[in-house]
Amino acid sequence: MLEKIRLQGADVQVHGDNWNQADAYAQRLVEEAGGSAAYIPPYENPLLWEGHSTIVDEILEVNPRTGAIFVSVGGGGLLNGVLEGLERSGASGVAVYACETIGCDSFRLSWDSQELRRLEAITSIATSLGALEVSPVALERAKKHGRVRSHVVSDLAAVEACETILEDRRVLVEPACGAALAAVAGRDAIAKSELQSMESIVVVICGGSAITTDLLADFKSKL
Repeated sequence: MLEKIRLQGADVQVHGDNWNQADAYAQRLVEEAGGSAAYIPPYENPLLWEGHSTIVDEILEVNPRTGAIFVSVGGGGLLNGVLEGLERSGASGVAVYACETIGCDSFRLSWDSQELRRLEAITSIATSLGALEVSPVALERAKKHGRVRSHVVSDLAAVEACETILEDRRVLVEPACGAALAAVAGRDAIAKSELQSMESIVVVICGGSAITTDLLADFKSKL
């Protein structure tokens, strides 16, 4: 992924042990640069949420009777967008499953306590989900929606889900995406009885730019 960014002419700096440390460093660089640099937030921005929310427009256009949407959660930008789209569409009956891996489960930590809480460290291989703290807006929106469920899977389940969609659909995705896929199929999947009453469910497939088949195999060998 770093090489792909460099090929676009960018100067890439890797900093810190997790996304939060890198983000703080980036904001400091922008401040030091004065007006010659801009900070672009990856998930905590209404414009991003609005863009993500159009996923819901497309989903409901295809199937207005969608029963549930499964989405991977890191910082909460995509979750914010899905919840915004459902609210705008008046689709309060659609369940939303916020999916994470063990060790990247900042939403689960806050959801269980119903207040914003912070992970001590990121210990999952699904580092694209590696925000120590979920968006406070996402937490409040989830409370308001009323039909949000937190579901956490193991790294192994996420990797196996990535292998399954690669074999079945020829689509290569990161373990961060595998978290949502693993929630519907595999060793850590939600009980089928919980979903039986739903006419259809949707899994949002996201994140495939920082993965290769070799890297996926390497992840699997270490779990």
